[in-house]
Amino acid sequence: MSPSAERDRTISELRRRGRFARALRSGWTRFLAAALAILVGVVAAAAALAPWLFSPTALLDAISGQLQTSSGLYVATRGRTTLSLTPRPHISIQGVAFADRNGALIIEADQLHGVLKLFPLFAGRLEVDSLALVRPRARLDLDQKPIDAPGAAARAAATRPATPEAQKADNVRLGVIAIVDGSLRIRRHGQDYAADRIDASLDWRRIGEAATFTASFDWRGERLQTVLWVARPAMLLRGEQSVATARLDGESVRLEAQGVAQTGLNARFYGHVAGSSPSVRQALGVFGLSAPLPGPFGDAQFSAQAYLGPREAQLKELRLFIDGNEFAGALGLRRDDERLHLTGALKSDFVSLKPMLSDAPALLAPDGQWSREAFDPPDLSGADVDMHIDAAHARLGRLTIDDAALDLTLRDGALDLALTQAQAYRGKIKARAAFRPADGGLSVHASAQTNGVDAGALLWDAFGKQAIGGALDSTVALDAAGENMATLMRSLSGRATLGLSEGEIAGVDFERALRRLEKRPLASAQDIRSGASPLEKASATIAFEKGVGVIEDGLARGPGFALAFTGAANFSERSLSIKAVAGEADSAGKPRDKGLHIAFELAGGWDELSLTPDPQAFIRRSGAAAPLLPRDEPAPTAEPPAP
Repeated sequence: MSPSAERDRTISELRRRGRFARALRSGWTRFLAAALAILVGVVAAAAALAPWLFSPTALLDAISGQLQTSSGLYVATRGRTTLSLTPRPHISIQGVAFADRNGALIIEADQLHGVLKLFPLFAGRLEVDSLALVRPRARLDLDQKPIDAPGAAARAAATRPATPEAQKADNVRLGVIAIVDGSLRIRRHGQDYAADRIDASLDWRRIGEAATFTASFDWRGERLQTVLWVARPAMLLRGEQSVATARLDGESVRLEAQGVAQTGLNARFYGHVAGSSPSVRQALGVFGLSAPLPGPFGDAQFSAQAYLGPREAQLKELRLFIDGNEFAGALGLRRDDERLHLTGALKSDFVSLKPMLSDAPALLAPDGQWSREAFDPPDLSGADVDMHIDAAHARLGRLTIDDAALDLTLRDGALDLALTQAQAYRGKIKARAAFRPADGGLSVHASAQTNGVDAGALLWDAFGKQAIGGALDSTVALDAAGENMATLMRSLSGRATLGLSEGEIAGVDFERALRRLEKRPLASAQDIRSGASPLEKASATIAFEKGVGVIEDGLARGPGFALAFTGAANFSERSLSIKAVAGEADSAGKPRDKGLHIAFELAGGWDELSLTPDPQAFIRRSGAAAPLLPRDEPAPTAEPPAP
């Protein structure tokens, strides 16, 4: 190697060693600086904490004073207190209690854990950044004097809005409070309420800043979760408005609200609310309420613009889905003298009435007779209700009505239903029904009116049979009372008038039977049981007494016949017995003088009626069969119906 190359190599090596030495010195310098800073910090923190590290009493006094200043509650400790610097400065107190001045609120916790702010320590101050209460047991008695806790929130509430005092109060720092496995007992108006397994957190860093409260707890046998966010809690404390949101989640209920809230004398909330529940009855049970109306009230969802006050709630632009039905409209809830009043006006394109009658007792027993199962009506005495429902279409089983207006009224447990108007089966229907508890059973008053209703279509949809047809005009008023359907039907009383026009009687051909009676009387007995009889007019009055409806003034006429009938419908036994005489008539149904006539009987159970002509009358008309009759039998005296 040449001398110059050797010299360059030596110089390069010296330079490299110099850089390494400088780097080494620089690294050690930074390390020593960091170690020195930590040491100084520890010494400073230790010096700042010295009064509390060596004096638990001083530590308790400092923490208790701060907690009392921020919360306004008296603080008492019973157990050991420790202070630790790692991993963050924090304190732990075994056994702590809080109480307000009036003793309305008392909180006892097994442990208190508090995380301290780091920088205030160097100035010799203890400031709690976050606080956790482990297994706190809180008792709140609202029947005693009101809670008196002059803390930071109370001081902020006492200031006037937009003043220097309010600004100063809003700058007071708070922090985060957590509750682990807590319990709460509340007494109000002599009633006790309990919440258990409470896990909650209140994140409120400064009085004037947003606050968030989250919690999960057991309430009335259900696990609930709730979230509350308030944009300006200090404004709420002063009775001003603030944006707020809230949410409640559980197995039986989900609720959420977004809007503007206000407290104080003008306490209210206005905004959007929504919710859902698989069972409204269970959801109301969470709040200690009961459904004010019969029905399952399942699979419910709603959304609305809401106005909520201390004793009232108004839901407008309401969309409600319940029991498979959809409604739009408005609802109002008001509390007067501890009694709820529900009002509403709803509209729907289609309503299924079946769910509304799901609580109705069974009509028939397995043997086909009226059920003897005792009525067990729901308790409807918890609220008063005034509800109006308009339905473009409504259905109950196969029965359908259109353009229906239904009014529902509930007073002191007495339910009144009124179908004030409805189009049905080419005619009009009106109906009313009142249900009231009576002597361990039920008292019912019902009335109905039809005008031009297609009787054939109505009977087919109601009973699957079409015995008669035509335009039905009727009025019915009935009363009954009993502890089950059987006794209810035995007590049936009232009156009904029926009129039928431009129809027919199915299964009976009076005109053909009368026309053939003179020539072929025995065959005529078969003719009456077949075909149909066109009907121009029919009318009857039925008087009900003790479950039996006596038919009065029964008349009917059609081309070729005129009919008079009397009898009774036994509602308690579900049977019918009608005796009738059909006489010859002209094409307009006017009886002929000295015309032929046929007597017959319609009798049997409602499900198996039979039409039986008078056999002797047909035999007498037969020359071959007449000698078979007893000679001493008197001749029939039946006369055809009067014109």
